[in-house]
Amino acid sequence: MIRLSQLLALSSIALGLLLPALPAAPESVRIGVLQPKPSYAQPLADAGVSLVVLSISWENFEPSTGTTNPAYIRQLHSDLAAYRHAGLHVVLDPGIQYPPEWLRQLPDARYQNQYGDLYIDHASGKNIANTVFNAAVRTRYAAHLAALFRELGTDWAAVRLGGGWYGELNYPDATFAKKNNCYWAFDPIAQGTKPGLPAGMTACPVPNWKPGKTSPDHTSARRFLDWYLASLQNYHDWQITTVRQLYSGPLHMMYPSWGIRPGQLEAAIIGDLGGTTSPEKNGEIQRGFDFARFIAGVRDPQVWVHCTWLDSNPAWSDDTSPDPVRWSPPKFLAHLARLHSPALNVSAENTGGGGLPALALSARRIQELKINTLFWAFAPDLFDDHPPELKDLATSLQK
Repeated sequence: MIRLSQLLALSSIALGLLLPALPAAPESVRIGVLQPKPSYAQPLADAGVSLVVLSISWENFEPSTGTTNPAYIRQLHSDLAAYRHAGLHVVLDPGIQYPPEWLRQLPDARYQNQYGDLYIDHASGKNIANTVFNAAVRTRYAAHLAALFRELGTDWAAVRLGGGWYGELNYPDATFAKKNNCYWAFDPIAQGTKPGLPAGMTACPVPNWKPGKTSPDHTSARRFLDWYLASLQNYHDWQITTVRQLYSGPLHMMYPSWGIRPGQLEAAIIGDLGGTTSPEKNGEIQRGFDFARFIAGVRDPQVWVHCTWLDSNPAWSDDTSPDPVRWSPPKFLAHLARLHSPALNVSAENTGGGGLPALALSARRIQELKINTLFWAFAPDLFDDHPPELKDLATSLQK
């Protein structure tokens, strides 16, 4: 794992102090950590860390409808006091990826695919509710956000948004219940057989069509996919608007995985969304990762583009290529953020568990891509008893 002193070195690297041959990162770059503990607060601050993420468990915060847990809230206040006493700034993760069971029991609160399967996955951070197509679920989400700010205040360095798996922006996985090419827009509300869609959304424009079925000029595939992605964009924008009514600071929208690249949507449409193209096989299209569309539509200049795969394998990409299809996820997202008018800030985090190689790669990329803030996943790695030596970090960075 990694010693805390190595993160201090990383903060120096990020500021362009260690390797002046690399492009300088933004002067405002800051280092944060995920999964901190109150006992880590002062050592983290002493090492140059300035941000910690406070992750809420919605199921612990609101164990029954409209009723909060006083003991859990007291613990959150205690944790916040420890971080702030050490001089750390706190980023709020609302914990939508940990919904209470009563929420998932609302009518049509589960995503449903074209095979009729309801999305149920008991793994932590994956057992999400249908926040895209179900207005009643969104109403409860909005109430949860209001309760968080009421109970914990508005003194946050930022708020993390995304609202799907692991808190990121996504539909569920493309492979489920031993079936592939799953699209998650076939519940009764999404298909228009029951009322209950959120404001600004329409029911499926081709209700009798399923991915893989042909139509003249691929019209059904085109209409379905545009609607499917627009529906996720509605949820994306709704989160921004809803939190903005409660909080005025930065919003970190979390974009995961590789992302849909230029030309890939059209190729999938020509195949009638049959699952034959590379981004379909990888689940990028079924999970809705049209980041170019979502970022271009952002109207709030305080939305940050947040990459959750900063340490993607360099062997899978070529950041020197003129072709955006070849770029790493952080380069692609940073490019989209800077195409925006005005340009949006960029933050990023590594996957977690990558050790010293991930640290070195993260340090390089925050410099090369001029990323504003790096969040290290995860804080316990920095307190391991048997880490590599700091000299190994310097060596790896100079290769």
